Amino acid sequence: MISVKNAPTYFGAATFEIVSSVDRGTITATIEMPFRTAPQRVLVRLRHPEHRPIQSVTVNGQAWNDFRPDKELIE
Repeated sequence: MISVKNAPTYFGAATFEIVSSVDRGTITATIEMPFRTAPQRVLVRLRHPEHRPIQSVTVNGQAWNDFRPDKELIE
């Protein structure tokens, strides 16, 4: 697990936690963005330790299609 709390950014404090459960086929990221000045978009890069591509993404409980498996990026 990787966890960062109240990291200062241009937009305000951000918090995130990444939990790897690759043995079960998942990597979970919880991200809390600042509300003061919200960014127009957020890019998250999650690299699988075995270099496997992203198969699917869920954001706030809903299927999300804005990701690039070739770049390991989720917008």
